[in-house]
Amino acid sequence: MPKVAIYCRLSIEDKDKAENDSSASIQNQKAMLRDYCHERDWEIYDIYVDDGYSGIDRSRPEFNRMLRDCETGKIDIVLCKDQSRFSRDTVIVEKYINDKFLEWGIRFIGVADNADTENESYSTMRLFTSAYNEMYVKDISSKIRRTLAYKREQGQFIASFAPYGYQIDPEDKHHLVIDEETAPVVRIIFDMYVSGEGYRRIVQELNTDGIVSPTEYKRQKGSKYVNTNADTSNAHGLWTQSTVARILHNEVYTGTLVQGKSHHISYKNKKRKQVEQAEWVRIPNAHEQIIDAETWSRTQERLNSHGRVGKRSQELPPLSGKVRCACCGRPMKRNIYYNKAKTIKYYGMQCATYKTGAMNCPNKSSISGLILEKHILDELNIIVEQFCNADEIKLADIHSEQLKELNRRLSTLEDRHKTAKERLVKVYKEKLDGLLSDDDYAMFRKSLNDEENDLAEQVAEVSKLISVCRKRQENAEGQKALIRQYTHFDKLDRNIADEFIDYVEIGESGKNGEREIHIHWKL
Repeated sequence: MPKVAIYCRLSIEDKDKAENDSSASIQNQKAMLRDYCHERDWEIYDIYVDDGYSGIDRSRPEFNRMLRDCETGKIDIVLCKDQSRFSRDTVIVEKYINDKFLEWGIRFIGVADNADTENESYSTMRLFTSAYNEMYVKDISSKIRRTLAYKREQGQFIASFAPYGYQIDPEDKHHLVIDEETAPVVRIIFDMYVSGEGYRRIVQELNTDGIVSPTEYKRQKGSKYVNTNADTSNAHGLWTQSTVARILHNEVYTGTLVQGKSHHISYKNKKRKQVEQAEWVRIPNAHEQIIDAETWSRTQERLNSHGRVGKRSQELPPLSGKVRCACCGRPMKRNIYYNKAKTIKYYGMQCATYKTGAMNCPNKSSISGLILEKHILDELNIIVEQFCNADEIKLADIHSEQLKELNRRLSTLEDRHKTAKERLVKVYKEKLDGLLSDDDYAMFRKSLNDEENDLAEQVAEVSKLISVCRKRQENAEGQKALIRQYTHFDKLDRNIADEFIDYVEIGESGKNGEREIHIHWKL
């Protein structure tokens, strides 16, 4: 008696259709396939259900569990309502139904569309059915993207969960209203930060006061929200510094709806790709603000400075936010010592990891801020002298050549990418014309798909490098003008640090107290 795996699937877009086609529901799929097995006295090994998953999704949990059971020889027949329930991805259909299932001795049956791998006519129709199913998903995906883009441009909130401080309007699911229970907490966070408090102090205050974190708050309200960015070790619903940082960076609290920050790579690949900030959809006054414009402006000014706004001094230190530990990569924090006149007598910098005790970092010793500034000044003056003694400052020229080379690479890759896509179409036409066998088509399609995906990734990567190079070229032009104004720097200030220094790495203290200092210049 054969052992049967019953597989049922229903995607989100199919749920709307299920209202008119009762057989599409999960329960009716199960009932239909159970009856099919009982009529033939087949043993049902297990029933696998993926509810709410697209047929193009390769990460379906139950689908992959079924495939593992197939590979280990536990199953003789895979039974679905039709082939599209199994997959709408042509590559997956070919890989398993036409390859692996034959290798594992497994028969595939789709009841509604008479799909059966023991039927010779099925092999002829399989590719056409697969192509149609994949085109269906692509068309649905395109329509959904257009609909979501339109809603974003109309200022409609389209996410499933409201940001902390807001809730979805009961009368309009595309509109946000203030959550009176959590909005005051958001105001406290902004007020504390603007007044000079750091992330750590804000977190301590919130946790001490017993205010639950946003994720825990949603859970207590019965929400199914899952924070994919959450620290898995934090099982007590406590606030973290990363949570506070996300709130302080979120423009939604000014009443501006910001959406379209990322999108799926393609209808087949559900990994998300970040969108350039200039392309985000921003709709001012889309809902009531929690934070006023002045508070938001002061918050962003401090965030962009990468430093503290202390009560004793409003002037940002020259190296604030630019010094890192070479051992663990964490920032180096300032230890400040004051004299009786309340002016800075001495300051040192120490690894934040060791200082806070979060983990054991071997870079324990602090380094004098004055010694570090002098070292940087000495290195900078050497660079200035070299540039000023040269016949011509070639910073921008170097980046110009790099930019030309990157543009040449991009043009070549785009041509190759276009050719790969054309070859995919050509191979498919040859298959339809009978010039290629099923095996040859599957082999060529996989190879060309891999090539096309690889080239697409290379095009994206080179485009990103071009953007970085252009920014460096612009910086270099400004640096040339600045260098020409000086022949020697006597003091390191914030303007000079911002112009020339990306970041500085400090290594461990040696036996003689010497430290390895590596300066990453913006050159």
